[in-house]
Amino acid sequence: MILKIAVLAAVAAIAALSLKRINEGLSVIVLIAASVMIVAFVIANMVNAIGDISEIFAYTGMNATYLKVIIKCLGISLVAELAADICEDGGYSSLGAQVILAGKIAIIILALPLLKAVLEMSMGLIQA
Repeated sequence: MILKIAVLAAVAAIAALSLKRINEGLSVIVLIAASVMIVAFVIANMVNAIGDISEIFAYTGMNATYLKVIIKCLGISLVAELAADICEDGGYSSLGAQVILAGKIAIIILALPLLKAVLEMSMGLIQA
C-alpha cells in the first residue's frame, strides 16, 4: 500500500514541478488531485481495519457508539489535514491553520461523550 502511495506522490510531485514553470494553477490542481487519490486509497484500505476493530469491540462488549466516535474523529482529522495542506500548497497557510484549528475543535466536541464515559468509569472504579 505505502509503495503505491509513494509512487503516486513522487509522480505527482514531479509533474507539479514541471507544470509550475508553465502554469502554477495547473500545478496546484495536480497536487490536489494526487492528494485526493491518496486519501481515497487509504480510506478504501481502512474498511478492512474498521471491520476488525468492530469485531474487537463486539468481543469485549464495549459500546459500538465509541467506535463510531473514534472513526468520525479520524475522518475529521484526515479531512482537516488534507484541506490545510491544500491551502498551504496554494500559498494560504493562514487559512490552512484555521482549518486545522476548526478540525481540532470539532474533534474535541465530538469526543466529549467519550471523555464523560471515561470519567464516569474512573469514578466508579475509585468508589468501588
